[in-house]
Amino acid sequence: MPQQIPQSPGVCPQCGCTELFVRKDFPQKLGLGIVVLAAVSFLILAARPTTFYLGAWLLVAAVAVDAVFYFFVPRVITCYRCRFDLRNIPIDPAIGPFELATAEKYRAGRQ
Repeated sequence: MPQQIPQSPGVCPQCGCTELFVRKDFPQKLGLGIVVLAAVSFLILAARPTTFYLGAWLLVAAVAVDAVFYFFVPRVITCYRCRFDLRNIPIDPAIGPFELATAEKYRAGRQ
């Protein structure tokens, strides 16, 4: 019997919500930490004219690391209501990226 390929859902299997969005499967706090660390390090190195070029190269390295993450981190489908992540399934092109207006609608319901 041929193996069935899982289909991209139209509803969240956790809560039944029909509004989903696609995002990168990468911890946002870690990404923010990398950016803050690079920025603070640049400011420290840029304060002295002799180490300014090191700070510039550090920013270039941070951009390179970000590009690697962008191309190699997979995408997941996430539910607006319960934030459940659906991994390892094909991404339906009809499911778009995060939309703030839709998220605000569900955020107001969680409070």
